[in-house]
Amino acid sequence: MKFNLMAFAKKLLPSFFKDLYVLKSRLYNVEIESSVKLYRPYHISNCRIGNYTYIANDSYVSYADIGKFCSIGPHFCAGWGIHPTDKISTSPMFYSTRRQNGTSLVKDDKLIERKKIVIGNDVFIGVNVTILDGVRIGDGAIIAAGAVVVSDVAPYSIVGGVPAREIKKRFPDEQIETLKTIKWWDFEDGRLRLVEQYFDDVEGFVKAIRD
Repeated sequence: MKFNLMAFAKKLLPSFFKDLYVLKSRLYNVEIESSVKLYRPYHISNCRIGNYTYIANDSYVSYADIGKFCSIGPHFCAGWGIHPTDKISTSPMFYSTRRQNGTSLVKDDKLIERKKIVIGNDVFIGVNVTILDGVRIGDGAIIAAGAVVVSDVAPYSIVGGVPAREIKKRFPDEQIETLKTIKWWDFEDGRLRLVEQYFDDVEGFVKAIRD
């Protein structure tokens, strides 16, 4: 019986690369609710992620609180530290004890290097988005693909660009304030049917909640 190398390789390689994806994925000190979906490979540390949120592949997320019902596209990068811009050098070996480049000349940290990122509920983040430390993203916001978010984003606003700037609001101010008050993302699962029922009718949804 002849050994068929090509057939063996075709059978083995998919499993091999799948195992590599698993190895590349890492969770560390992460609080994840039961209905969260993470697509491999990912690197997520020191985070909290709310129910029904998904994070697409090749995402690197650190030191962030992420709300419920968020839709996060691939190649998402958030929370990788703060470098000084007004000092002699930006290299951490002169201000940090963490030895990021393998060396440190200081005994005590000179700067705050990390600030938590807060991403609200029902936030959509497109492909290739970067969010810097300390930024807060409001509920219902949309971050356009390729954006670099360097400052806070208001609820239900659409932002894009480098650096990201507001493009427009998703709804009139009165509707936004009402949706912020309703907080439908905190509904029990059975009541979420109302969101589906009035998916394209914001006024109808608000009326149904108030009645």
